Amino acid sequence: MDASEYRIALRTVLDASSATVARQLATIGGAVNGETDRVIIDVFVDQDGEGPFDVRARFDGPDAFALDRRFEEERALFGVLWGEEGWEPDVPARPAGWSRDELEEGVAHVVAEWLHGLIPAEASDLEWLLASHDGAFEAIALGPSARD
Repeated sequence: MDASEYRIALRTVLDASSATVARQLATIGGAVNGETDRVIIDVFVDQDGEGPFDVRARFDGPDAFALDRRFEEERALFGVLWGEEGWEPDVPARPAGWSRDELEEGVAHVVAEWLHGLIPAEASDLEWLLASHDGAFEAIALGPSARD
């Protein structure tokens, strides 16, 4: 599988979760009522860099801790786990020759494209960013504020 095929296959898996994730993002964006001005969505690629990853939202600002606790369930947007028969959901394997860093950047760009259209228009007063918890790639602006 080459990089292009990987991105297409990964996007297909992500698209299957779009309705649920859109509802979660609407809940997050519609309920903060000025308590924060930024939502950061982190991509966590597992240490082995073979394929599993998580996508999780967090708040940035003075009330971040309280908001993170209040929206604990909604913040877990997407996750890949090792199950009895492989990865669940069945994400594609990393393309041959890709390092862990290349995988992380590839996943980030596909996730950013996917999430960009799911950020609620009603949350245009919030800044939405996709980031890496370890700074592996530059933050990517998402949603209505990124469209300006």
